Amino acid sequence: MARFRQRPPRNPSAGRTSKKVKQVCPVPPPKRRRDKPSRSQGGKPAPRSKARTAAVRQTATVMRLNKFLAEAGIASRRKADELITSGVVAVNGRTVTELGVKVDPGKDAVTVSGAPVSIQPRLVYILLNKPKDCITTAADERGRRTVLDLVPHHTRLYPVGRLDRNTTGVLLLTNDGDLAYRLTHPSFRHPRVYRVRLERRIRTSDLAALRRGVVLEDGMTAPCEAEIIDRPENRTIALVIHEGRNRQVRRMFESLGYEVKSLERVAFAGLTVQGLKRGAWRYLEEREIDRLRRITDSPTLRNTRKNSLGKSRTGEDADDLEP
Repeated sequence: MARFRQRPPRNPSAGRTSKKVKQVCPVPPPKRRRDKPSRSQGGKPAPRSKARTAAVRQTATVMRLNKFLAEAGIASRRKADELITSGVVAVNGRTVTELGVKVDPGKDAVTVSGAPVSIQPRLVYILLNKPKDCITTAADERGRRTVLDLVPHHTRLYPVGRLDRNTTGVLLLTNDGDLAYRLTHPSFRHPRVYRVRLERRIRTSDLAALRRGVVLEDGMTAPCEAEIIDRPENRTIALVIHEGRNRQVRRMFESLGYEVKSLERVAFAGLTVQGLKRGAWRYLEEREIDRLRRITDSPTLRNTRKNSLGKSRTGEDADDLEP
């Protein structure tokens, strides 16, 4: 007869779960998986490969022909199918009658009854608080960081005006070419407000010279507003100009014998980066976009503009480059 070892008496309450607990949580919730950061990236998640990212973007741009016609405002998708089967739609010169054909809006030429059709790009307006060591351009041949590297957006954007590499502050990015032209063209004279930090105290006579205008290599600057904002230290100046010459603010102070230690654009055409950290960006609100359109459509802006310090002045036209 086989002998079995006698087990100790089992605690009737051990290992049991009350019916109330079972009803509330019959199965323990699964643990959330968290992607482990790559050590090679300094604790940050490893980025996608460039090939994969490019493939995703390419796939996103290709769409069915009926959807393309619908987004172009020609007809609904159902009506677009009827247009395709009737033989009035052509892609790259070839008539298409079968459904399901896909097109790339950026590459393929689509016509309906011989008339070209295209999708109007959605207008995008982005406000960036530009940091230092960043180039204001769409692409840099030397591989340096550009402002567009800070704004991951599928739409092709362009900076409105230019800020030099070490100038920080307000920068508008958009694909609205008409608005960009009106904001940077010298005839519209939109105010640009800067905070300038100098290496030493500024003299009262030099402050008056800035207000009158100083002589640069490319001519006399227009009258501007200049105020000391850190009395009694007298090294930080608020400067409001309506021109946009290349490196104008720095050259204005250099012509008077001062070295600019830091330069920040705090406002442009009424836009500010208040509440926006350095290097961060946001979309413009509808009211901000409407305001930009109103001030660029006003013919009075071509002649005179009220300055930010409460006075009215008229100045000369200038080039459309930023300091």
